[in-house]
Amino acid sequence: MQSELDQPIDPRFDREGDWDAEQMFSEADRRLSPEEYAARRGHLWLCFSYHRYRYRDPVLGAWVKRVGELLFDEDELDRLRKRLLTPEELAEVRRQQAEVP
Repeated sequence: MQSELDQPIDPRFDREGDWDAEQMFSEADRRLSPEEYAARRGHLWLCFSYHRYRYRDPVLGAWVKRVGELLFDEDELDRLRKRLLTPEELAEVRRQQAEVP
């Protein structure tokens, strides 16, 4: 079975995503590693497709693509949360996850 990231390029995503990513992710967000961003904010994403676009900026493109990989790997995301978040932060993420229907 192919994963989300192994799917052929959909024509809807065959364009540059730099402007969109810069609007969606603040400079402070982009200063975090993809792992820390995903651990802290991954639970807030119900849908994520920014990793499917092309990027002129290779640093931004690599960051977004790594975030996308992490958001689609629940086991890795859970390991990152346990490693990077304080017990209080992890409890808050779990509380917020429980609220999503």
